[in-house]
Amino acid sequence: MKKKKHMGIRIFCALLFLGISGSVMFSIYKLSAENGAQSNLRSEIVTEKIKQEVKTRLESSEKGMQLSEKIKYYVIMHSPYGSDWNSNIRKLAHFSIYFALACGIYITLAILGVNKTLRFLLTVGICFCFAFGDELHQRYTGRTSSMKDVYLDTFGALVSTCIWTVLSWFASGISLLIHKVNEMYE
Repeated sequence: MKKKKHMGIRIFCALLFLGISGSVMFSIYKLSAENGAQSNLRSEIVTEKIKQEVKTRLESSEKGMQLSEKIKYYVIMHSPYGSDWNSNIRKLAHFSIYFALACGIYITLAILGVNKTLRFLLTVGICFCFAFGDELHQRYTGRTSSMKDVYLDTFGALVSTCIWTVLSWFASGISLLIHKVNEMYE
């Protein structure tokens, strides 16, 4: 009876995270369906809101101003887009949404009991395939498609998957340690 209850909870959780992953995929697809002008306008609105938040929250103190200048300098020096806030935010959005997608997929596979190596490969592979398909989809909406975006999306998924894999190894190690300690005292 207890096993059935646990299996039901696992299935519910897997469906929940599968739903989250599906929602992220749907959001990516809907955003890609916008034409270039709509997409750029949306990005500019978000960029202006972020710039305003930086001004009001971060640059309202001396320490905040120093931190803001350090961040701006770092971005200008290391970003291929330099001080172009809009392009940097657009690329950060690519990275972030695929980071989130990989989280949902990885957790779903973990709940289903897929081993860590296969879980890693499937998560990154699914995200790569979806990113590639999304860029093809963009081509038919009047927007440009770019393999650079596919690589950036996949990199976001890879970073997320690496983090979850390390956390999984860490949790497995703690679980094994607790099991060994319990065996010593039984």
